[in-house]
Amino acid sequence: MPQLTATKSLFRYQSGRVIALGRVMLVTCFLIAVLLDRNEAAQDIAGTYALLVFYGALAIIIAVVTWRNWWLDARLAVATHALDMAVFTAIVFSTNGSTSPFFLFFVLPLLSAAIRWSWRETALTATALVVLHLIAGLLVAGSQTFEIERFVVRSGHLMILSLLLIWFGVHQRFTRLQFPIDDAEAAAGEERDPLIQALRLARSTTQAGAGALVVGPLGEESCDGIAIVHGERRALSGCRGLATGLAGPALLFSLRGDHALTRAPEGHFQFAAASAKLDIEEIRRLGATEGLVVEVRTGTQQGWLALWDVPDLSTDFIEFGRELGRAVGGILDRHALLTAIETGAAARTRLSLARDVHDSVVQFLAGASFRVEAIKRSAKDSPRLGAELDELKRLLVEEQGEVRGFVLALRKGRELELAEAAAELRALAERLSQQWSIKCQVKVGGEEAAIPVRLQLDLQQLLREAVANAVRHGGADRIDVALAVDQGQLSLNVHDNGSGFPKTKGAPPLEPRSLKERVERAHGSLRLESAPGSTDLHISIPLGAAA
Repeated sequence: MPQLTATKSLFRYQSGRVIALGRVMLVTCFLIAVLLDRNEAAQDIAGTYALLVFYGALAIIIAVVTWRNWWLDARLAVATHALDMAVFTAIVFSTNGSTSPFFLFFVLPLLSAAIRWSWRETALTATALVVLHLIAGLLVAGSQTFEIERFVVRSGHLMILSLLLIWFGVHQRFTRLQFPIDDAEAAAGEERDPLIQALRLARSTTQAGAGALVVGPLGEESCDGIAIVHGERRALSGCRGLATGLAGPALLFSLRGDHALTRAPEGHFQFAAASAKLDIEEIRRLGATEGLVVEVRTGTQQGWLALWDVPDLSTDFIEFGRELGRAVGGILDRHALLTAIETGAAARTRLSLARDVHDSVVQFLAGASFRVEAIKRSAKDSPRLGAELDELKRLLVEEQGEVRGFVLALRKGRELELAEAAAELRALAERLSQQWSIKCQVKVGGEEAAIPVRLQLDLQQLLREAVANAVRHGGADRIDVALAVDQGQLSLNVHDNGSGFPKTKGAPPLEPRSLKERVERAHGSLRLESAPGSTDLHISIPLGAAA
C-alpha cells in the first residue's frame, strides 16, 4: 500500500514524465522483441536495430534532463513530438511480423498531443501521421516486402484510431477537476477566515510547503491577504499584486533562471522572463524562488494565489492552477454570499426588535410617566411624596430617552465610539447609584475603538446585573468600573466592596449564571475573584466577534 501511494504521488500531474517514461519503455520493449525475432531478414533487422538504439538513447536522455525540469520539458515538447512522428515514419514499414510497431508508435505521438495540448494539435498530429504513412507506403510500393492488403488495413486502422483520439482531445477539456470545497470548510474547524480556508485547500491539493493569497476590490491595485510558510501565518497588507503582465490565469515561474511559463486556454506554451510577468520584489519578499502563480477572481474581488516549495512541479500545474483558481474564487464567493445572508437576517432582526421594544418598553415608560404625574397631582398635601415622585419621574424620562436612543441605533445598525459608549455607561452608573443608593463610577482607558450596538447593549446589561448582584448578595455600597480596549479586546472590570460570593472549600467561587451566559454569547471570557470585603469581576470580549 505505501508503494502504491508513492507511485501515485510520483506521477500525479506529471504528464511529461509519463510521456518520457512511456517513450523509453516502448522503444526498450520493441528493441527486445526485434532482437528475439527470427522471422525477419538479418539485413532488415540491422537497420531497424540501429534506428531503435539511436532513438532509445535519445529517449533516455530526454527523460533524464526533463524529469525535474518543467522549463526544459515545455521547451523540448515540440521537438520530441516531431522526433516521435519521424521515428514512426521511418520504422513503421521496417518489420511486418509480430514485432511490427505499427499501433504503438502511432498512438504515442497522438496521446502526447492530446495530453499536452488540445484537440486541434491532436487532429493536426493525426493528419500528419496518416499522410506520412501514405507517403512511406508509396515509397516502398513494389518492393518484395510491401503488402498492399496490409497497407490498406493499416491505413483504415489509422483513420479510425485518429478519429477516436481526436474525440478524446475534444472532450478532455470538459473534464474539470473537482475540489472538495465543503470538505475544505469542514476541515477548517472553527477557522472561519475564507482566505485561510482557500489557502489551506490550495496547499493541501498541491502539497505546497508555503503559499500566499492576496485579494483586493475589483479595479484597485492594493491587495491584502495572508501567507502560510511551513505552518506559520503572516498577514499581508498593502500588496501591489503579484503579477503584472500575465497572459493566462496561471503561470509557472523560476527566479533562478528568470523563467516564466504559461499558455492561453487551448493554446501553446508561452515562454517569457519571470521579471516581465511578475512583481519580483513581492515574490522575493514572500520568500519564493520557484512555484505557481494563479489568478483569483470573484464577483467583487480580484487577486493572486502563489504556491511554492511544491514537490515535482510540472507543466500540468498550469491547467491544474487554472481550476484551482476557480475553486479558491468559489470559496471566497460562497463566504461573501453567506455573509450577505447573515447581514440581511441581522438587519431584519434589528428592525423586529426595534419595533417590539418601541411597542412595549417605550410605551410602558411613557404610560408610567403619565401615571406618576397623576399621582403627584393627587398628593398635593405631601411635599415629601411629591419630591420622591419628581425624582422617579425624572428617572423614568431618562430611561425612556435611553431606550429611544437604543431603538434608533438598532434601526440604523450604527456603531458607537468608545467615548460615546463610556458616556452612556456613566449615565447608567449614575442612575444605578440613585436606584440602589450606592456610589458607582466608571473609568475609561486604552485605545480608541468602535463599539457595535449589540456589544454596547451587552455592556449595559452586564453592568446592571453586576451592580444588582453586588448590592443584593454582597451588601456593597461602592462599585468601581473600568472599561478599556486593547488589541481588539474590550475589557470590563467591576470591583465592589461587598462580602463576596460564597464558595466551597478548595473550589473557586461560583460564577453568576446570567453573566456567564451573556459573556459566552458574545464569544468572551469571564473570571471572578472573590474574597471577604471585595469582589473583582473581569470580563473580556473580542470586538470582531460582536460586530
